Amino acid sequence: MDIETMKQLTQVEQSTQQELPLAARIVLRANSCQPFADCGFSKEECCESQSEQRIIAGLLLSIQESERKRIACDLHDGLGQSLTMFKLALAESEQLLASGAIEQAASSLKRLRQKTQAALDEVRQVAMDLRPPMLDDLGILPTLSWFFREFESDCHGVRVEKEFNLQEHSIPGKLKITIFRIIQEATSNIVKYANADRIRVHLKKVGDALHFTIEDNGDGFDPAEVAIRNGSDRGLGLLSMKERANLSGGEYSLDSCCGQGTRISICWHIDNLQNVI
Repeated sequence: MDIETMKQLTQVEQSTQQELPLAARIVLRANSCQPFADCGFSKEECCESQSEQRIIAGLLLSIQESERKRIACDLHDGLGQSLTMFKLALAESEQLLASGAIEQAASSLKRLRQKTQAALDEVRQVAMDLRPPMLDDLGILPTLSWFFREFESDCHGVRVEKEFNLQEHSIPGKLKITIFRIIQEATSNIVKYANADRIRVHLKKVGDALHFTIEDNGDGFDPAEVAIRNGSDRGLGLLSMKERANLSGGEYSLDSCCGQGTRISICWHIDNLQNVI
């Protein structure tokens, strides 16, 4: 095989893996067979990493199926029933118009308009849960401002202090959805487990590096104790945030202590992101 052919095969492999979902890429990495001497880690470290990735892959695939089921139920129970109601309401209005009952037909159509608006709001909410359109239309900074406003509105008693010391164009496009998903997962964990009343979020650029931090003043936990748990008890949220950070080329760190809150920090060196799969 000549050098040019090898380059083309490498490009195809990288392009294919970029299009794979997160769980599938984790499976590929978890089953990779790179020699220990080549990867720069000990055999024990490689085995631990691969074991962790297999756990994440299995749990993420399970969650992916659960999410598909949830979306199907939302469409069937929400939008499906709304469309059936629209059909019946339009048929009623048609009959009223045919019989000359103009006022009753107008009243029926007015009620239908209100129900249509409710259905549109429901569709927007489903779309927002999947991927906020404003992330593509306005960018990550306005999206995060909206997200934290909604978060504080829904989670009474929890205050969010955010500090963004950078411009929108300073954040590479491939990192925007990664940062958003990590914040979603982190805030979800805080609400479920931390019993915190304050969250601090920092996002800044220093030189060629992008620094992200989210911390709370909640209960905290012992990271070593969580690390030795099995299966889903090991903390899928923490593992998924770590894997998202690693897959996007970031350096992830977690600091937590019982009674002293939790801090997650990620640093991305922008010049290195072009080499990340």
